[in-house]
Amino acid sequence: MPSLHRIAVGFIALATASAAFAQTASQAVYRFYNHETGTHFYTVSLTERDSVIQQFPQFAYEGGAFAAVAQSQAGAVPVFRFYNTKTGTHFYTTSASERDGIVAYYPQFAYEGTAYYALGSDGADGRVPVFRFFNGKTGAHFYTASAAERDKVLASYPNLVYEGTAYYVYPAASATVAPVVVRASDAFRLLQQATFGPTPAALARAQELGAANWVEEQFAQPMSGYPDAEYYYLSLDESSACSFGASRSSAQYVCARDQLTLFKLRNQFFTNALYKPDQLRQRVAWALSQFFVVSGMKDPDMETAYVQARWHQILFEEAFGDFGRLLWRVTLSPQMGHYLDLVNNAKANPQKGTEPNENFARELLQLFTIGTVELESDGTPVLDAKGQPVPTYGQADVKAIARALTGWAYPPYDAAQTKGPSDKRYYARNMVAVESRHDTGSKTLLEGVVAPAGQSAAADLDLVVANLFLHPNVGPFFAQHMIRQLVTGNPSPAYVKRVAAAFNDNGGGKRGDMKAVVRAVLLDPEARGDVKTASNYGMLREPVLFITAFLRGVDGASDGNRLYEPARAMGQDVYYAPSVFNYYPADYRIPGTTLTAPQFGIHNTNTVLHRANFVYEMLDGGGWSPDSELAGAVGTKVDINPFRNVAASPRDLVNLVNARLFGGGMPLGLRDEIYKAVAALPAGSRSERSRAALFLALTSFQFQVMR
Repeated sequence: MPSLHRIAVGFIALATASAAFAQTASQAVYRFYNHETGTHFYTVSLTERDSVIQQFPQFAYEGGAFAAVAQSQAGAVPVFRFYNTKTGTHFYTTSASERDGIVAYYPQFAYEGTAYYALGSDGADGRVPVFRFFNGKTGAHFYTASAAERDKVLASYPNLVYEGTAYYVYPAASATVAPVVVRASDAFRLLQQATFGPTPAALARAQELGAANWVEEQFAQPMSGYPDAEYYYLSLDESSACSFGASRSSAQYVCARDQLTLFKLRNQFFTNALYKPDQLRQRVAWALSQFFVVSGMKDPDMETAYVQARWHQILFEEAFGDFGRLLWRVTLSPQMGHYLDLVNNAKANPQKGTEPNENFARELLQLFTIGTVELESDGTPVLDAKGQPVPTYGQADVKAIARALTGWAYPPYDAAQTKGPSDKRYYARNMVAVESRHDTGSKTLLEGVVAPAGQSAAADLDLVVANLFLHPNVGPFFAQHMIRQLVTGNPSPAYVKRVAAAFNDNGGGKRGDMKAVVRAVLLDPEARGDVKTASNYGMLREPVLFITAFLRGVDGASDGNRLYEPARAMGQDVYYAPSVFNYYPADYRIPGTTLTAPQFGIHNTNTVLHRANFVYEMLDGGGWSPDSELAGAVGTKVDINPFRNVAASPRDLVNLVNARLFGGGMPLGLRDEIYKAVAALPAGSRSERSRAALFLALTSFQFQVMR
C-alpha cells in the first residue's frame, strides 16, 4: 500500500486544475476505480485525469461517468471535494453546510475546493440524477448517473447503502470524452528502433542529446563487428592445431569449436548486441543481413566462422558507407558467390551444352536492388493501361546479367595455415577474375545500357553494379526495407518517398549515402514525435530483438552462449536463414487484413509459446548457469532485485516495469491487469510479485509490438 500522504500530496497539487473548471464550459466527469481502497475517484480535469493515469496504476480508468455543467448555467451548484488523508478516498457534496461541518470537525478531510458544477434540481433539458451510495466497509461514497448501475448495486452489493439523488448532471454522451493518450518517451521509441533495446543509461543519453544528435553520436562510435584477429583460422579443414578429435578441454578442440563452427560467432553476435556501444551500426548491419542474405543453411563452408565473420564484417563496414560500394562488395564476395552460385560461373559452352548460372543474377535483381515491379518514387507500383503492375525485368535481362558476371573464381589461398583439402574454396578475399571463362560478347542491360564486346570481367561487373545502382527503383525499394526493419511495417507512401529522396541525393549531390538513408528513416516525422495511435503503426519484435530487448531492459547478464537456441525456437536461427528470402517474407501480410507485417511471417502458436517459455526460464527457472567449458562464462541470468526492492508497493513495481519496458507508455488495460495480478499476491512475496509483473509485461502483445 503506497503512502497515503504521497497520494494526498499528488492530488492536492492537482486540485487547482479541477477548480479551474469554474471558468470553462460543460465537460465530462472522468471516473476511476481505486483497487487499493475499493473506492471511486471523479475529476473533470484532463490534466488531473492524465496525471492519475500516468502516476497511479492502482487507479483503473473507467472513462466518462457523466457531464458536469457550466458555472454560468442557471441552477448550477458547486460540487465540493475532500480528500480523506486516513483512508485515501475522496468525498463530494453540493451542501455548503456539510462542507463547512467537515472543515470544522473532521481534520482528516483535506478540503480541495470545487471539483465541478452540477444542478440542484431536475429539469426538462435532458439532465439526469446522480445517485449516491454510502459504502459501510470503506466509509466512502459511490456516485453514478446510470439507473442500470444503481439497480445492479442495489441488487448485488448490500454493503452499499443507497442515499438517493445527490444532484443532477447531463449524460456522458452529451460532452466530449477526450481520448486517453498514454505518452511514452520519444527517446524510448528511438532506442527501440535504432538499438537492440533501451537501457536506462541509453535512454538518459538519448534524452540528453535529442534524436538527431544521438544518431550523429552513434555514427562516430567505434565499430564492434567481428575483427579478423578473433576469427584467425582461415581454413575449412581440421588440423593438428584445430581438431574436434582432441580432448574437449584442449586448445585444439576449443579452436575447432570456435573457428570451424558458428558457435563463437553467434555468441558474439548476442554479446555485441547486448553490450557494445555501436548499437545503431549493429542494427543497420542486422537489417542489411536480412536484405543481402548469406545463410549457414547452404553447406559446411557457410558454417565456418571466418567465412561468416568476413561476410558480416562487410555489412558492418558499409552500414554507414555507400550503397554502391556495398553492392559491389556483395557481388565480389566469395561468400555470396558460393551461396548463390556466381563463383566458378562460366560462359556458355556449346560443346558441353552449358549456360551461365542465373541464380545470383536473378536474386541481384529481385531481392538486392530493384524488386520485381516498377515503383513510383513513393514505393507504390507503376501500373500499365490495364491497371497491372509493370515488371522491372524479364528473362532476357537475367540472362544478360548472368553473362556479364561470368568468369569469377575463389581467390588463391594465402593464409598462414597449411592449406587443407577443402581450401581451394577460400573466403578471406574478393573473388578473382578468370578471363578465359568470361563471356566477352556484347550484353544489353537494364534501361538499354550496353556492355560492349571485349570488356574484361571486372569492367562488366562494374557496369552491372552501376546499372543497377542508378536504377530509379533502388531508392524506394531499399527505403521500404529499412523502414520495415527499423520503424514500421506500413509506412505511408510519403515516408517512403522522403527516404528514397535521401537515398537519391544526400543533400550534397551524392547517391546511396547510407548515413543519409539512416537519418531519413529515423528522423522522419512518422518515426519521431508524439505517441503513435494508428492501428497499423509499428512492428513485431522479431525473435532476436525480443530476446535482446528483454535482457537489456532488465539489465540481464549474458555471455551470449545458447541465446541462438531460443531465437531458433521462436523462428529466427541467427545466420541460418532458411533461404535467400530471409527468415520471413519481406511482403508478408497478416491473413484477413491489408497490413504488411514481415516479422509476423514466423509468428505462430509454437513460436508464441517459445517466447513465453524463454521469459519463464529466465524469470522463474533461474536462467542459465555458466558453461564450465567456456573461459570467462557467466551464463545468462536476470537480476530481479531492482524490481523486488520496490515490490512491497504494487504501484511502485508496476511503475518500474512500465519505465523499463515501455518508457512510461504501458497501455492502460495492460497496466490495470498487471496491477491487479501483483496486488493479489501477498505483500511479503516480493520475488513472486516481481516475476509475475515482468512475465505479464514481457509476454504481452503490447511489449512484443514496438510502437
